[in-house]
This record gives sequence, C-alpha cells and structure tokens, in this order.
Amino acid sequence: MSELKLISWNANGIRTRIKNKDVNPILEKEPDMILFQETKTSYEKMDKKFLENCGYEYYFLKGESARTGGLATFTKEKPCVVRRFFIESADALGRASILNYENFSLIHIYAPAGTGSKAKLNEKLDFLNNFLSFVELAKDKNIIIAGDFNIAHKEEDISDLDTKVTFTDEEREILDKLESLGYVDAFRLFNKEAGQYTSFKNQDARDANEGSRLDYFFVSEALSDKVKSCTILDEIESSKHSPIELILDF
Repeated sequence: MSELKLISWNANGIRTRIKNKDVNPILEKEPDMILFQETKTSYEKMDKKFLENCGYEYYFLKGESARTGGLATFTKEKPCVVRRFFIESADALGRASILNYENFSLIHIYAPAGTGSKAKLNEKLDFLNNFLSFVELAKDKNIIIAGDFNIAHKEEDISDLDTKVTFTDEEREILDKLESLGYVDAFRLFNKEAGQYTSFKNQDARDANEGSRLDYFFVSEALSDKVKSCTILDEIESSKHSPIELILDF
C-alpha cells in the first residue's frame, strides 16, 4: 500500500506566509499535496524562486480581488486533468479546482463567506447547491473534497451557539446533504469530541479555544476505509485558520 498525505490551509495571504516562513512547518511534513485557500494573490505575483524550489506542481485560481479569495493547489504528482468549477453568479465569491488522478479525484474548494446581507447568503447557497449537484454525479467514485466551506456543521463545531454568521440552518443543511450522498467527514471518523476548531477571530479567541470548525476533508464512501488519520494541526497559528491533515492508505 502507498500513503497519501494532504494538508489543507486557509492561509489568509499565501505570499505573507511564504515571506514570514510560516509555511515551512507544513513543507517539513512533506505532504503529497498542499491546498491553500484565501491566497489573496495570483500566480503572476508569487515568489518565483519559491515556486521553482518548492518541489511541487502548482495550480492557481485567483479570487475576486487582491484582498479576497483565491486557491492554490500544490501537488507532487502531476494530475491527469485539472478543471475549474464555478457558477457565474458566485464565481467571484467562491471557487473550486478539480484535479483528476489515476486512483482518485480531488475537489479543492473555498466557499463564499455569505455574510453581510441576505443576497450574499443566497449567492453562497446557490454556489454550494450547484456544487452538491456536481459531486452527486461522482459519489460512487474515489473522491476527496477539501477546503474551507465557511460553515460550522454541527453544534459541536462551534463554541458560541448564538453565533449565526456561519451556523444558519440553510448552510448546515448543505453539509447534511453532502453526507446524505455518502460523503464522510474524515475528521469525525476519529474525533467525536466537541471543542475542536479550525478558525478563530483572533489570537485571544484561539487562546481561549473560542472558534469554529470551518475546514474539512470529506471523502466518498468508496474511500472511507482508506482513511488512516485526519487531524487539526493546531500548533501552526500564523493564520486565523489552523491547517488540517488527511492521510490515506491506498
């Protein structure tokens, strides 16, 4: 069997993380894939020396501006096909990359925040419902879904149950539907306890463990028995989000 290690991280500005060497602890873990959300940049603005020496193939999708959004997917193995998923009405707010490999496909997602107005929430739900329709077609295949959904799924995934920004019923139902299609929250295969979060408003909130779990690895049912571990790398604190790690045995 061969091991596949993936790390997903809302980096909140990938160029800053590289400049400050915040990304080094992740590189030292030698993952097969590193999935960055909220990169706040494009390929053209990246440190070319870093890209030349990082040891990965890389694929970028820029966000709606230099201050918001964006995905970067770093992979040691070159995928067979790389595609982009979007819907026109929410394209500027949330994106997903699809990478097809011989034994599995990866869907890397950064969902819209959906905050600020009912219209923005509706854009988020529109994006995610279209995303559900897409992944339903692939539910019987070897699929890994990774990234920041901007949703705290269950009550145990958020410290303040009165906070509705990332905990509306409509948003929670998106992840309910994803699980009803057979996709498994890999973290919950090993970790049932409440109080384990990936996102914090600030360092004080992190120190008090007042946060929410917005970052996920979902795997299709066909891959669920291959999951070896799924953990929150909470020792890495340079972003408001902690990275998450998934290890599978093929």
